[in-house]
Amino acid sequence: MGKGMNATLIPFFHFSFEYLLFRLPIMLSSSLFSAPAVKPFVFALSAALVAVASAVAAPQLRAADAPAAAEAQAVEYQLPWQSLHMGTLIQGQVYAGTPEETKRLASIMESEIERFDDMMSVHKETVLNDVNRRAGERVTVTPEIAEMTRLALRVAEETDGAFEPTIGPVVNLWKIGFGGDTVPSDAAIDEAVKRVDYRKVEVGETEGSWYVRIAPGQNIDMGGIAKGYIGQKLSERLKAEGASHALLDLGGNVVAVGEKSPGHPWRVGLQSPDQTRGAYFGILAVSDMSVITSGAYERNFEKDGKRYGHILSAKTGRPVLTDIASVTIADRNGGRADALCTALFAMGWEKAKAFLSAHEDVHAVLLLNDMKTVHVSRELRSAFTLTDETMCLEDDIP
Repeated sequence: MGKGMNATLIPFFHFSFEYLLFRLPIMLSSSLFSAPAVKPFVFALSAALVAVASAVAAPQLRAADAPAAAEAQAVEYQLPWQSLHMGTLIQGQVYAGTPEETKRLASIMESEIERFDDMMSVHKETVLNDVNRRAGERVTVTPEIAEMTRLALRVAEETDGAFEPTIGPVVNLWKIGFGGDTVPSDAAIDEAVKRVDYRKVEVGETEGSWYVRIAPGQNIDMGGIAKGYIGQKLSERLKAEGASHALLDLGGNVVAVGEKSPGHPWRVGLQSPDQTRGAYFGILAVSDMSVITSGAYERNFEKDGKRYGHILSAKTGRPVLTDIASVTIADRNGGRADALCTALFAMGWEKAKAFLSAHEDVHAVLLLNDMKTVHVSRELRSAFTLTDETMCLEDDIP
């Protein structure tokens, strides 16, 4: 294993119980396991998992209740790991039938994460940063950056700019979540907004190479799509390498690869925005899906009694005013899900409802600011369980 990854290999016995991942929108800082009420040797195994989780800050998992007639199905090896890249904690668990295969899959994940970090991180010299430094020029990029940029532009068009990949000048002005704690002047905001327009971005291919060109003064910001896109690519690579199931968490963007065990989906807990980390209001049962949430409850600052969230409007240059507390989307296309979460949050409930009604392929769970009302798309209703008894479930999204 490389220097960037911390991992411990442990045997994993398949039972028909599942682990519950609590989805958090930013880096996880702690782990929590609890042992299922099953046979004594399973308690011992779970205790080992507790020790590993505490040592390496593995994904925040909790054992769900086991069916009374749980029977061992097969022996696998489970490798929890974590890696700090692109300014966020990336962690996960891979499974395989032998220690060697499990380590091989984890090593592939480490190499892929480092490759994407070298390609897209804003914290070092990367191709994506080069696009911004050379604004106005055609900059040769990797096929992945070209694909992600084209996807970002499609979502921007689809949402009428509610998702805006060229919002970089506004993000860099506010710096919310990156030490910013002051409100910029109106003049500075207006000047930044003038440089925001996804329609000026050009993506193309010439002589077998891809390029991206942004207009002079623009700054492309992929923070609202990159983790979702990368998670999807990691999942695709794992499956191409023969992995049947795994669980990935890219700074809170959850990727469920395959099923937890045959016939049993992964169960993803949705964070309650007004509660401490690990408190959830509902559970989504998913397989082969990315589960991504947007909300302004983690990254924000307060000034003169007013709270400013990190999701910014491309039209006003200010934090969005919305009646939505959080948006969760489950989709096999992680990049699209990531971008659409931001867009729906920014739209507010009425526009988000109209968008979802017109796009039945987008499956979402929306919690409103009253912390009482939960709206769930039709396709997710059978997979969603509301666990907070103080909330009510509405079924008014087609």
